[in-house]
Amino acid sequence: MEISKISSKGQITIPKSIRELLEVDAGDRILFIEENGRAYITKASLDALNDFQLAMAKGASNHKISKQEFEDKQATYQEDSWGVPRDKK
Repeated sequence: MEISKISSKGQITIPKSIRELLEVDAGDRILFIEENGRAYITKASLDALNDFQLAMAKGASNHKISKQEFEDKQATYQEDSWGVPRDKK
């Protein structure tokens, strides 16, 4: 377990051991995931995106949301996390 302090600008320093574990460096993007009142971080890579999409798909089947609702959430995540515009239909 590691502890960091939040600066007045809302910034945190990720401990070296965690940066090494996630294989992140200066300029890399990280992904914050909130689930049930807890926050998790992971490297914002295509692998992480695919893992997130898989988890969302499993959650979607448990919550009985429509395919369109899932795709909308996925598009919002893609745009917010990667700065990639949503596909225009």
